Amino acid sequence: MRKISSWTEKKALGWLSLLFDFVVIALGTLTMIYVIWMIIDLALSSIRHFSPEDALQGIVLILIFLEVFEIIAMYIIYHHVPMKNVVEIGVLALVKELLVTIDLAELGWQMLFGIAALIAAMGWVYTRERRREDEHEHFLLEHGGRVQRDLE
Repeated sequence: MRKISSWTEKKALGWLSLLFDFVVIALGTLTMIYVIWMIIDLALSSIRHFSPEDALQGIVLILIFLEVFEIIAMYIIYHHVPMKNVVEIGVLALVKELLVTIDLAELGWQMLFGIAALIAAMGWVYTRERRREDEHEHFLLEHGGRVQRDLE
């Protein structure tokens, strides 16, 4: 990566970074407003006419948007999003499609094979990410004291 040398480049990148952060914060705010609207709409529609399928679909959709909000909040704080969280959204979206939206009797073997491959891929990514996090935590527990003393 090239070193940023001029003052103009540093200022421009600083302003672009600040603008990007404002856009991300606006997206997070809009996401939470939409989640609140979905909760109110789900409650009102359930009071008028309760349908278990509609309620389940609404709840899963709210969970998906809450996961999106969590990812946006993580990005605002850390400027990094773990793949584990992205996979969780994919799993929730797939569960929503399988349990609520799709009529399983109409699916062909090709679609079922594709869904199975998608589940396997997401499971592989999720377990790899969890294993990486666990190894990092284990390393910190084992070497945390020595690393801290070495830094001082």
